[in-house]
Amino acid sequence: MPGLDETNNESYRYLRSVGNNWQFNIEDLHPKMISRLYKRFDTFDLDCDGRMDMDEILYWPDRMRQLVNATDEQVEKMRAAVYKFFLNKGVDPVNGLTRENWVESNRVFAEAERERERRGEESLIAMLSNAYYDVLDDDGDGTVSVDELKTMMKAFDVPQEAAYTFFEKADTDKSGALERPELVHLFRKFWMEPYDPHIVKTENKMPGLDETNNESYRYLRSVGNNWQFNIEDLHPKMISRLYKRFDTFDLDCDGRMDMDEILYWPDRMRQLVNATDEQVEKMRAAVYKFFLNKGVDPVNGLTRENWVESNRVFAEAERERERRGEESLIAMLSNAYYDVLDDDGDGTVSVDELKTMMKAFDVPQEAAYTFFEKADTDKSGALERPELVHLFRKFWMEPNDPQWDGVYAYKY
Repeated sequence: MPGLDETNNESYRYLRSVGNNWQFNIEDLHPKMISRLYKRFDTFDLDCDGRMDMDEILYWPDRMRQLVNATDEQVEKMRAAVYKFFLNKGVDPVNGLTRENWVESNRVFAEAERERERRGEESLIAMLSNAYYDVLDDDGDGTVSVDELKTMMKAFDVPQEAAYTFFEKADTDKSGALERPELVHLFRKFWMEPYDPHIVKTENKMPGLDETNNESYRYLRSVGNNWQFNIEDLHPKMISRLYKRFDTFDLDCDGRMDMDEILYWPDRMRQLVNATDEQVEKMRAAVYKFFLNKGVDPVNGLTRENWVESNRVFAEAERERERRGEESLIAMLSNAYYDVLDDDGDGTVSVDELKTMMKAFDVPQEAAYTFFEKADTDKSGALERPELVHLFRKFWMEPNDPQWDGVYAYKY
């Protein structure tokens, strides 16, 4: 992940210009805030290419023109405010902003906002909020009603029911209408300040998983294991890693991983290696069973909101299977691919054969070298089956350990 500093980020540039040496540290950030920010990025990244471009950002003021009776002057004011706001949020007019840098860019922007407040300078949150406020106040009474707020939610692709919970929290004087400072205050609290569970959620509520709708919970309960997911136990890096992987599997970028999308990957192996029909069918069966236990329902799929929990309960189920001497589903899947990857039939996988797997799963092929180095624990120059399984488990299933960070060339 490339770093941000005053050479490539407006907020760092501002902070350094006023002698503020604040530096981002992901350890300081609550997992729920990371999740919240990534979900927002995915709304802005209209073409799902992992990069937020200024043209994509400037779509949103134009969307307001479609929803309300905005004048050309109001739209231009919104466009100017959006441009300045997101420029300081890190969206370069030429190169955009990558998903990898989005979280850091938000946090340095938040520190820059605090610095502006300390120095009595203009708040960019207030600037943007006021540009939209002028348009939202459709009846011109100087306040924003809940119905007018629903227009803003729709304009930013936020579920409109969130207008009611947002309004309730923002209307601090209980006047039944929002004044400008109330709108700005809640935006700052929700997006800019450290995570606070008492601040209203404006995104969809995350539906819970249990033994009625998840194979791994069903397995655990059937053997008397009452493990329960708690996001507080999960390292921010693991959350980020898992969401990035979801976005690879979600081929149509609709926020839902479907079994048809998952079964694309064995077919992709057919295109890359000389796999027989029997091998492809074995991979398909293994992929189906693996992702069924990962929470991908054959009919309803698996939503992005439930992906992290579904991974963690699967990991606990794997540990339970290990304790009971049962088949590991990670080993089952790994072996199905191993049979195909071992192209020369020598019983091991070389770095070149591993590159095929990386390509098959849309992982940068340079990651084959870092993966191979970590996996080849006996330094034989080739990977045996247990070595492949061991590293998959360490990187994806166990608690975050920084010694494994470079396994995929820092791409995950």
